[in-house]
Amino acid sequence: MKTDKITVFDLFEKQRRYLVPIFQRGYVWNKERQWAPLWEDIFEQATLVSEHDGSSKNTIRKHFLGTIVLSHVPTVIRQTPASEIVDGQQRLLTLQVFLIAFRDTIADLGDDYLYTQLAHLTANVGPFRDDNEQFKVWPTNAYQQDVRNVMNAGSAQALSAMYPQRMYRRKLVPPLPALVEAYFYFYGEISKSLNQVDESGNGSPSQPVSPDSIRERANVLFEALMRYVQLVEIQLDSEDDPQVIFETLNHGGVPLEPSDLIRNFIFLYANRQEKDVNALYIQWWKDYDEASGTTGKFWKEKERQGRFFRSRLDLFFFHYLTYRVGREIKMGHIYQEFKDWWGDSGERSVETELESAQRSSVVFRSLLESDDSQRLGVLAQRLRILDTTTVYPFILWLCENRHKTTENEFNSILADVESYVVRRAVCRLTPKNYNRIFLTLLTKLKDGIPNGASVRRELLSLEGDSAIWPNDETFKRHLVHEPLYDTIGPRRVRLVLTALELTSRTPRQETLPLPISNSLTIEHVMPQGFKPEEWPYPEQETAEKQEQESRRRTSLHTLGNLTMLTQPLNAEVSNGPFSLKRPEVTKQSLLVLNSYFQGFSDNDCWNEDTIIERGKHLANLALKVWGYPEV
Repeated sequence: MKTDKITVFDLFEKQRRYLVPIFQRGYVWNKERQWAPLWEDIFEQATLVSEHDGSSKNTIRKHFLGTIVLSHVPTVIRQTPASEIVDGQQRLLTLQVFLIAFRDTIADLGDDYLYTQLAHLTANVGPFRDDNEQFKVWPTNAYQQDVRNVMNAGSAQALSAMYPQRMYRRKLVPPLPALVEAYFYFYGEISKSLNQVDESGNGSPSQPVSPDSIRERANVLFEALMRYVQLVEIQLDSEDDPQVIFETLNHGGVPLEPSDLIRNFIFLYANRQEKDVNALYIQWWKDYDEASGTTGKFWKEKERQGRFFRSRLDLFFFHYLTYRVGREIKMGHIYQEFKDWWGDSGERSVETELESAQRSSVVFRSLLESDDSQRLGVLAQRLRILDTTTVYPFILWLCENRHKTTENEFNSILADVESYVVRRAVCRLTPKNYNRIFLTLLTKLKDGIPNGASVRRELLSLEGDSAIWPNDETFKRHLVHEPLYDTIGPRRVRLVLTALELTSRTPRQETLPLPISNSLTIEHVMPQGFKPEEWPYPEQETAEKQEQESRRRTSLHTLGNLTMLTQPLNAEVSNGPFSLKRPEVTKQSLLVLNSYFQGFSDNDCWNEDTIIERGKHLANLALKVWGYPEV
């Protein structure tokens, strides 16, 4: 291992390519954490240079930007020399983008020397065997086109035309790639610093900056960057282990995610087996880096897991690894658990393992996107609302073995799993032990064929409040008599009502899309802010007033008093008396659930007794949706 202190000029003035290994993560630096502090450091050095008296004995102290770790890459004759970046790709890519932005900013100043220097620092000199050899820093596949565009656009205006954006809900969409955004940030800051008008200080109007002053400032900035900004370069010897160094040197910048370390581990393993790493990446990993989602790269988007937000790719590996090892693992230990699992079987086939992971990742993506036209998508939607993702490892196993069973059998297993978790949620039973329950189920069934009777038998054998599958009597009691709006919350109540609506429909009704995350709001038929004169208490000679009030407070939030309406209709009828609310609901609402109120007349009342009757009606529907095996 050889260590040297080098300046930015030393780093890029060589005819050399710095290659980012295909298995390293993409570019993740951003303005707040990295670009702005980097610009402040460089600008501060430029200020020191501009204020420094050449005759002064005081020297300008160099600013240290960090460490880069490089490994030599063998090349053939007439090929540009190359080094592989073991650590520091974020830093090198950012410095290159900075220099390109600097080059474009001063392109029209007429300073041939400065432009030539910057052009030399941002491109190797041809001719080349491969056109990509012109790039000083060459990233992984997902970012190569962005580097080409940034490098070759020649101006901010030309680059902007390559990435058109539009306003959508007060935001510019689509979001710019990070490297492109970095270019615009540095271009703007450099332009602002070169054209900053000096304050006259005597009350007279400030004068525009002269071209000579702009050129002078640009040369000062160049001198500061080239002479007084420093890095430490570590060149690895052949006996140094890049994986160990990669893991231990990533304390600065943006912390590596578990999936970054897993990717690096797998492809270094493949490299040692002399596999075609590029072909493996393109076939089995490229989708994780490039697949598009709603607001950006699908697998990079964050999802909530407990109290924290994790990338979807990290969450996938967490659930996938749990399924493969068959025991609980901790989110913070994913990478170490992966290494231990990988090493447990001696030599592994990289192709086989990557193919297996990709198959499961397709299933995992379907769980996140929740296509409610499929039985699995409906379950996935409901699990997300219930915040019960600990079932995922079992579902990954089930889908992996889906080809071994019939469609009806597969769907019956999904239905039983859903019944188990929904009934427990309605009955306010803890999900705390689901990890253990479904991993035990997975372990018992793992080597066999997915079988509905086996799943049912295992779930029925569970005992105690921490694990039991609530029976019909318990489930119905909670549906009819518990204030669910308070106890399980509006989102879960909407889940129940939506499921009941869908099961109420027959071929005689029109097919209307009704996703669980719909915009319908929960309506209390008897309002929470009821007026006693409009919603009188039942006449019960023997009942005490306090008991009546207590019964009403509970009844208000039970399932029998809840329905769904559009927001405009809800606002219109919300607090009115039943004699006015009922006709509007039956006239305006298309939901089968609300056709129940057609059985009332304008003179009928709505009270605790009618709420219980409707609750029983809805509970009977719920028993069909979330069935319980006959024992």
